[in-house]
Amino acid sequence: MPSVLYEVSEVIVTARPVAGVRAQVPRGRVAQEFRRYLDQVYAAARAGAVSLDGQNIFIYRAATADELTVDFCVGAAAPFAAAGAVLPLETPSGVAAMTTHHGDYGRLGEANAAILAWCRANDRVRAGPSWEVYGHWHADPAQLRTDVYYLLQATGADARP
Repeated sequence: MPSVLYEVSEVIVTARPVAGVRAQVPRGRVAQEFRRYLDQVYAAARAGAVSLDGQNIFIYRAATADELTVDFCVGAAAPFAAAGAVLPLETPSGVAAMTTHHGDYGRLGEANAAILAWCRANDRVRAGPSWEVYGHWHADPAQLRTDVYYLLQATGADARP
């Protein structure tokens, strides 16, 4: 069972500036579609419109039965103005459930399933977006790391003075 393979924890996350392109993608097609959107972000960087830190981040903003709204992003190293379809965006902030996936991207669904199971087991309600922060590329899939986050609704314990 996937939840046995993943340690899920509750973390407080702060917004992180990113440069991204928002897209509507058919369910099941993110792996086939992401490159054309990230290519636009990297092209803006080559043109000097944005300074990037090189870390890819996909933010899943909304979903229907057939389609996902995804921000295909790269960490931004400095503020910038929109450059065509490349927008200054931020990752979500607040309390999130988080786990780390090691290995092939094709198995990221297991990390997501582990977080969803953790939410059910801990009576935590998701509060909108989820996102994936990709580590540096390795040809060896065993060396790949992806941190997966789901924003959670605040509880009384989450309220900070």
